Amino acid sequence: MWQERFQEAVARRDISAMLDILHRQATTHAITPKQSVKDKALQIIYRGLQQPATIYHVGIQLAHSESPTGQELGAILTATHYEVNPSEVNVVLARLADSPHWEVREWVASACSVVLTNHFQSFYPTLMNWTRNPSPNVRRAVAVAVKYTAKKLDEAYAELLIDLIEPLLWDEDKYVKKNVGAFAIGDGLLKYYPKHLMNRLHRWIASDNEHVRSNMINIFSSAEGIKYIGDSVNILRILSNDQRKIVKSAFNRTMRTVKKRDPEIFLTYFGDHSFEQDK
Repeated sequence: MWQERFQEAVARRDISAMLDILHRQATTHAITPKQSVKDKALQIIYRGLQQPATIYHVGIQLAHSESPTGQELGAILTATHYEVNPSEVNVVLARLADSPHWEVREWVASACSVVLTNHFQSFYPTLMNWTRNPSPNVRRAVAVAVKYTAKKLDEAYAELLIDLIEPLLWDEDKYVKKNVGAFAIGDGLLKYYPKHLMNRLHRWIASDNEHVRSNMINIFSSAEGIKYIGDSVNILRILSNDQRKIVKSAFNRTMRTVKKRDPEIFLTYFGDHSFEQDK
């Protein structure tokens, strides 16, 4: 069994052997092993090493490896032991957040959520700085981390998390936008902090920026967002009158999604042709 060999490699702190064993578990259609294999590897590392400083040291070595699998595990290991060397973790996660491998980027976003949840005050300014990072991959990591963190923290953190996502409303990059409106806000912040988010929408609608407005519209294409359409009709009426291409396109796409997912809500609020529908 690979687990036994991996455990032995962990005991020796043999990074090369650990990665070689994991690479042999990679699937034919992916560059890394299955999620279950990587989760098991993390369990073996935590159980086998135990000491925070030792786990962190192994995590840093994995994070600095050329292996996407190693980078994924390294991101989580260093995140769970952030207190060992916060400044180093910040640098490592920022670098890995810009990885060319999408799987690594996903793991790093999860790692960022781990740090934000457990070390909110110290890591929050770092993520706020990331919202201005030149790399859209790094900025996107903030959006995903916010969504995952919202599930874990109570309403005391609502306004700060909304503040953290707010700068990304102006982001023009398609990859970032894809993860902001419907994903991070609609199925994240709105789901866990509905009152706070709905109040913030009434502030955002004052912006004439087309990217802010398209992101607002995309919120209502999410499963959670559709539930709040009735409470947001006045906002949607304002947005429906914006004829700029980006805003209009977002509105029409959202209308198609609403009609498909909940015909009754669509008929109730849009069936009277109050809003221009897709042509």
